[in-house]
Amino acid sequence: MKYFDFNATSPLSSVAEEVWISSNQEYWQNPSGPYIGSARAKNRLEGLREQMASILETKTENIIFNSGATEGNNTLINYCAKNSKSDARILISNIEHPSVIKAAEVTFGRKVDFIPVSAAGVIETPNLLPLIKNGNYSLISVMAANNETGIIQPWREILEMCNENNIPYHCDASQWIGKLPPKNLGKCDFLTGCGHKFGGPKGVGFLKISECFANFKSFYGGEQESGHRGGTENLPAIAAMIAALEGKLLNSEIIKANQELWKNEFLDILLNEVPGVKIIGKGVNQLWNTASIILPKHDNIRWVMRLDKLGFAISTGSACASGREGPSHVLKAMGYTFDEIKRTVRISGGSDTSRKAWHELGEAFKRVWKDLNMRSSSLNKARIISI
Repeated sequence: MKYFDFNATSPLSSVAEEVWISSNQEYWQNPSGPYIGSARAKNRLEGLREQMASILETKTENIIFNSGATEGNNTLINYCAKNSKSDARILISNIEHPSVIKAAEVTFGRKVDFIPVSAAGVIETPNLLPLIKNGNYSLISVMAANNETGIIQPWREILEMCNENNIPYHCDASQWIGKLPPKNLGKCDFLTGCGHKFGGPKGVGFLKISECFANFKSFYGGEQESGHRGGTENLPAIAAMIAALEGKLLNSEIIKANQELWKNEFLDILLNEVPGVKIIGKGVNQLWNTASIILPKHDNIRWVMRLDKLGFAISTGSACASGREGPSHVLKAMGYTFDEIKRTVRISGGSDTSRKAWHELGEAFKRVWKDLNMRSSSLNKARIISI
């Protein structure tokens, strides 16, 4: 199987697997215990926290390990709702992950304002400034890169605007971290990420907080994570996540250059062989691994199933939203019609995806296009005969 759904999840990298196994053997004790084995586990845990803080260029005490970005997004927004004035509002983009949108709607109720994106899928910062200046916001949340389209948002500019107006800024960097350099991400007041997007285990991630939010509390229970999150830390998974991330940071520029080239070669094959294809986000900054495509005919599920039979795994969009009814809220926010959204697929490669695999995917699309058209033509002829 040639896998092209890395934005949903990624396979455990070999270095992460090795570290996970060795950590389970060597540091299996509870880091909060009173004996020597626990002290060794605690020292290892704090060493890992220093590594993550160094990667994000922030202070060690600002790193909270958790189960992933969904937990981080939920607990952060819940914290802000509980610790804000009664009339305070939250401002989020209308293309955020469901774990941000739903958490905001549940905890803030009607006090949620949405930042629109342009038809190109990007927040236009000049339009954002009046919202920031005129609103009464306890938090602004804008992701670094969109999980469905791969379109990069101007998070650095938004961070600067928030700093100038003394409003805390949260950035969901789940799709950015492990693909692009994390420089300046640590300057965000709140930052969320998860290990399984870049070769780490599932069920582990982190939340970076600012030191001015030292009273932050998520899960109640014990006093783990400096009192920020109760629950025994998953040390082997944390170690594996950081090992995977450090591995992705090596040669990241070479990976980016190669994968962008090979992805564009795939898109050229598609444009030449499947007439009428539209590329979402063409002409704007996107993640090097992601291509969101509107196909000229046939529902996306049919394309996905046919490609699956040929040995290629692609997606119709966000895995976290695939079970819901209705069209993608991201594509809808960009102005696409329901019919266009039903013909959209997402392709997301990984750092190890080969040029050959990208080219073979292009040829597979070409084959499925012909097969679906032939089947459609046969069905039409059968209907005519039956009439």
